[in-house]
Amino acid sequence: MSDRHVSDIEFFPIDVEQCDWETSQQVLMDIRRQVFIDEQGVPESEEFGEEDKRATHWIAYGADNIPMGTARLLDDKVGRMAVIKSYRQQGVGSALIRHIIRHAETVGLDSLQLDAQVHALPFYEGMKFEVDGPVFDDVGIPHQHMTLALQHFLNPCVAPTPPNISEEERRHISLDGVDDFRDQANIFAQRAQRQVRIFSPRLDPAIFDNEELRASLFNFASQHPYAEIHILIQNPQSLVQNSHRLLHLYHRLPSRVQMRTLKPESKTSPTEFMLIDKTGILYKQSLNRYTGYAVYWSPLDATELADEFDGLWNASEPDPELRNLPM
Repeated sequence: MSDRHVSDIEFFPIDVEQCDWETSQQVLMDIRRQVFIDEQGVPESEEFGEEDKRATHWIAYGADNIPMGTARLLDDKVGRMAVIKSYRQQGVGSALIRHIIRHAETVGLDSLQLDAQVHALPFYEGMKFEVDGPVFDDVGIPHQHMTLALQHFLNPCVAPTPPNISEEERRHISLDGVDDFRDQANIFAQRAQRQVRIFSPRLDPAIFDNEELRASLFNFASQHPYAEIHILIQNPQSLVQNSHRLLHLYHRLPSRVQMRTLKPESKTSPTEFMLIDKTGILYKQSLNRYTGYAVYWSPLDATELADEFDGLWNASEPDPELRNLPM
């Protein structure tokens, strides 16, 4: 079995594949042998066993389909989290954990548990796991037991999935080219019900400065009673100089359309995205290339990305330069 799709929240492309031992044994063993046996000195007899056949496994792939890490879930226990040394500190582990959490929520688990190596406690604490036991030794390595209560992790504001959400709307649509992004941005604007968030350093004219999108956003902002459009940029000068259509929209509907400039000290990754209603994501993975994906129904991931956007938004302010009406 396999359920492979692009990780939704990481700010760089990571593919995570859900798999089983029978179909992916060699890749799983290779990663764990490098990390646990060769690097940490775990005896091979302790590393592999019958439990692997019963567990659900995940593999994280990077560029050129190179395996970077793995983890497994046995009943409600996360284990065998292994990331190859050259790929650490790049979000691989968090991508794996997020996929396990989503799977656990899907199958109805109330909590997850794991035995964390003590040096990895800050990582798991960052994923909302809590220590609930003393330090103990496992194959010569100090560990502590940790638990994640899923009802505290999942955002309570995310509505239950409506029964008419199709598999097509859950599908990640790969995008490659400016036309794909421009078309999807307009589709997203037409699908919005209450909120649109756009993060784009220069509000890329090739995607966002066209009459079709302006009209769709105008219709949304003027027809929906609680409509909000928040646009966060870095370079206001280019919008004013080039008379960007969405800057005109901001001046025409200031009560519904707000635009702010990101503070210089704010740290962001080189990406662009558009969110609708904490359910849909249009994601451009690089400022210099038109590659990425669109997904119409991904509420958990869209909510997390919206929270990151809102944090940047709240730390920003309206820019006086944006008040200048473009010529």
